[in-house]
Amino acid sequence: MIQASPYDVVVLGDYFYDLIFSGLQAFPVLGQEKLSHELVTTGGGSYITVCALHRLGVRVGWRAHFGNDEYSRQIYQLAAGAGIDLQLARVADTPYRRVTTALPMQGERAFVTYADPPPPDRHEFWRIALETTRYRHLHLPGAIAPDRLAPLVSAARAAGASISMDCQDVALLYKECEWQKLVGMVDVFMPNAREARLIAKTDDLDAAMRLLLDWGQVIVIKDGGSGALVGKGSGAYTRVPSITAGDCVDTTGAGDCFNAGFLYGYVCEGASVEQCTRYGNICGGLSVTGEGGATHAPDLASLRAWVEKL
Repeated sequence: MIQASPYDVVVLGDYFYDLIFSGLQAFPVLGQEKLSHELVTTGGGSYITVCALHRLGVRVGWRAHFGNDEYSRQIYQLAAGAGIDLQLARVADTPYRRVTTALPMQGERAFVTYADPPPPDRHEFWRIALETTRYRHLHLPGAIAPDRLAPLVSAARAAGASISMDCQDVALLYKECEWQKLVGMVDVFMPNAREARLIAKTDDLDAAMRLLLDWGQVIVIKDGGSGALVGKGSGAYTRVPSITAGDCVDTTGAGDCFNAGFLYGYVCEGASVEQCTRYGNICGGLSVTGEGGATHAPDLASLRAWVEKL
């Protein structure tokens, strides 16, 4: 039995070990070698949102699975060293390698990823935590098919928790999925612009936003340097502008840091969705000024200073 602990947010999802090669002058091609000016290794995947939430003073529990391999060990130690609560995590005596190479260039990035298969009891492992832990909000870093999502939603609702879900570049985007049902199961749906267009099957971002608002309660569409669209319930929505905090060095994990800022406002302050989106844009905008998703995520004092500045 897991010891019940009061969390503001519980995040379900696993780590990635990120290798980030920055400063490329040209993209690699077959048969040629390209040199980067910098190499950073840091935590990726769900680690980014968890770390960014922790820096904002949010009581966050991370339901993650680690293995006995060196990649798992390094990110576990990185999280522990940062003071992240790992009571909900488990470490198995088998490898669980999750490695991404990121190549940021000209404001975008390409990825090459290897991931061992997830543990067969992953969703049961998540559900048990939701039924035995006290928390106010559940955050899902990626979209999950409705049949898999339903038990998690039921457990969170029984606990009196609200629910948010990012999309990520999941397989569901490229096959038939009951997106209307899926979006309607959560309180906040947070895709990026590309994902929203794919879900809505349109190139028109405003049309995609209107459709998603028909399906869900709060919709947030992250649109990079153009800010974010946010709407609640009625079909009305607004665009909240991004910030410029410095040169854009690496966009890896900017959306995950955005999520942390939004959730801080939504869960801890009960702020309007527009204000939550401003927090998200600040966190995302600061994150791109250095290599690694959470490396430049702000603390609460920095976030508040930016709010005053804006």
